Amino acid sequence: MDKPDIIILTTKGNRMNLQDILDAINSGSMDSDLGKIKDAVDSRTPKARAALTINDYDIGARVRFNESTGTRYMVGQYATISGKNRTKVTVRLETPMGRFARVNPTTGKVESANVTVPISIIDLV
Repeated sequence: MDKPDIIILTTKGNRMNLQDILDAINSGSMDSDLGKIKDAVDSRTPKARAALTINDYDIGARVRFNESTGTRYMVGQYATISGKNRTKVTVRLETPMGRFARVNPTTGKVESANVTVPISIIDLV
């Protein structure tokens, strides 16, 4: 299912969708405001994370390990939710690494182990 366009109404009454904002940032036209944008995102991120519950995480959803992850080399790594229980989700890494990589004895390929994590260390993508 496609995500609906996010529309932002500016103080001048102009409408911008999320892609317009991202394009403006990437084109450099927002360079003088990048600090303010970063501060706003940094301020809002913990509040947005705190509002999520286990019910917001669906099997098959793509997630990214955030900076709260204790295993530092996992920060920024992507995974897919393969299961969930009352308070945690089980994920499989897109790029198996470290102690979470397993060799499949049948195929000889490196695969991700099932990794059970609290939702506080992953962000929905």
